[in-house]
Amino acid sequence: MASRYAVKLVKMDGGERMPLLVDTRTGLGVFESTAFCLTMRSKGRQANTLVQALRAVQFLYETLDEAQVNLMERAKVNDLLTLGEVEALVARCKFVKDELLKADKVARATNVVPLRKTLKKGRVADYGTAAVQGDTSAIRLSYIVAYLQWFADYVFLLNIPKNRTEFRGVASLVIDAIKNRSPKSSPSNNARRGLTKQQVNRLLSVIHPDSPENPWFGSFLRNRNYLIIRLLLAIGPRKGELLGLKINDIEFRDNTVSIMRRPDDPEDARTRQPQVKTASRKLLIADDLADALKRHLTDDRYGLGNARKHPFVFVSRRGDPLALNSIDEMFSVLRAAFPELSPISAHILRHTWNDCFSELAEGAMDADEELQLRNYMMGWSHKSKMAKNYTLRYVEKRAREMSLKMQDSTYKGVK
Repeated sequence: MASRYAVKLVKMDGGERMPLLVDTRTGLGVFESTAFCLTMRSKGRQANTLVQALRAVQFLYETLDEAQVNLMERAKVNDLLTLGEVEALVARCKFVKDELLKADKVARATNVVPLRKTLKKGRVADYGTAAVQGDTSAIRLSYIVAYLQWFADYVFLLNIPKNRTEFRGVASLVIDAIKNRSPKSSPSNNARRGLTKQQVNRLLSVIHPDSPENPWFGSFLRNRNYLIIRLLLAIGPRKGELLGLKINDIEFRDNTVSIMRRPDDPEDARTRQPQVKTASRKLLIADDLADALKRHLTDDRYGLGNARKHPFVFVSRRGDPLALNSIDEMFSVLRAAFPELSPISAHILRHTWNDCFSELAEGAMDADEELQLRNYMMGWSHKSKMAKNYTLRYVEKRAREMSLKMQDSTYKGVK
């Protein structure tokens, strides 16, 4: 079953990307969600963040639409959501959206009234609905809470509730109820780990353009994908930063690559523009990598017709700037072909870079120098504490080593 709502990314005349929540029945944007999105945009949020927020609002509207709940009508009578609806909303946020739509269709066909009328908690599980990860559910609910907080303020200031004091209290209770029921992330279980050294060696072996195990066909794809993965391992950029790389950002005289912030870049025709979330920076790459990159630009990329119309380094076989989902597909191919490399992704390679940096830094520099260098190379502020999220495998390894050393020291000679 198709959703009533859709998130559309619109490119403005000035190059700015703006997501809209559209009612597919009318083709018009939903006014309240658009105003909410503009509020977030005024705070400097990037387009991709706004898309993620609107997808959560879309989920909320689809859930309320299925239950025949209208937030504006509720606000007029000093109400927002009942406790049962809050419980149901939180429960539904744990499931894959498309699967929920199918479950709702089954419910209507079989006349299962509780699912539609009251969104009975857990009812969707009866239809074998797939669940999402806990962090995904938590992110959904955090954006839904942000929207409901904005909506409550919005209708309050418009004098829509008949009793504004009563409405303010109800809205506060509803928002607190959702927060209290939102899943908490489990860092020890959900934190991402980089690849092991054995996995990195295996990865570099199978992606080499001359490898018989290389899963891609044709020299262009093999060379391009090899360079993408080499750069991800070498300097640890995000995939959006890599896809935003322009030819002039590479200086072959000193083998440096500049990662630049270019929000709403007018040269980028991609609707979903890759974003540089971190600070601009200049990084050094190895000679062999620089040589391979230069060959790719002159031998592979140059001959593609559309590639001459824009400055971006990584392109499709037609020469168009490479899309973000093409990177995801590339890693999907790798995971399918080489299960031993799972769960490899662009972001896992960013974690891998941090693990390698930790090992090289140990004993070679003090903690303050290590922190400052890591923050610069990752594009974080000098006061950032992001490093703790990217070094789990290294920390675990050192913890095991120290544990064994402690045991050897404590029990040495004891029988």
